[in-house]
Amino acid sequence: MEDESQAKPLELLTRYRALCESAGAHRATHTPLPRVIREQLEKVEAELQTRLWLSSAEVDRSVPSKPPATRGALVSAPKTVGAAPEAASTATLTVAAGRPSSSSTATVYTDGACLGNPGPGGYCAIVRISGQSERVVSGGKARTTNNEMELTAAAEGLKLAVSQAASEITVVSDSEYLVKGMTSWVRGWIRNGWKTSKGEPVKNRGLWEKLHRLSQGRSVSWSWVRGHVGHPENERCDTLAVAAAQEAASNLSRKYLRTD
Repeated sequence: MEDESQAKPLELLTRYRALCESAGAHRATHTPLPRVIREQLEKVEAELQTRLWLSSAEVDRSVPSKPPATRGALVSAPKTVGAAPEAASTATLTVAAGRPSSSSTATVYTDGACLGNPGPGGYCAIVRISGQSERVVSGGKARTTNNEMELTAAAEGLKLAVSQAASEITVVSDSEYLVKGMTSWVRGWIRNGWKTSKGEPVKNRGLWEKLHRLSQGRSVSWSWVRGHVGHPENERCDTLAVAAAQEAASNLSRKYLRTD
């Protein structure tokens, strides 16, 4: 398969159009799309998204930035007796290209947990969208890592918010790995072909790519809060993520103890 990252823009668009036409022909005749065409289409789409994202990022950096709006009500922990209030760190990544006309906003609270690292893990995302009822998504995995669960929680919560046409989304997490990755590291990873500064493959690449794709065409803010200090949504996400991890561990135990 050709390296799409080396193709010129016009050549890449021509290739994408041809692949789309081929895919459309298979749908029209109700025949399965060949795997090779599907893989090529996914690769070309990913490369197009990457180029569009990098181009918009360059434009954003060329425009003087304004101070971010205060979101203290969303990301700061409530005050507790005898303890100083914890500060929240907020960073924003905005992609201007193709932004939907919808003005709905969403706040996504996320957390991941792992019983051992690696070990059975769980994740949870609480999604609040303006004018809609709260939604909660959670799940577990028999063998995973804490970082994988943190990214999975964000990806599932962000996917749900995007599916409801939210155009302004704030993701709140106690994972510095997630927040720094999406506001700083991901740009360098994309330029380096998903390699770290040391030339090593980026861990959890699939999840980072999913988060990157979901962030396209909308304003996404990534906010860090200190965990386990009484932040209501963070504590609730943690409880549900741990419960999902415990369920995954329990299912794993039953699997190995089951006798035929």
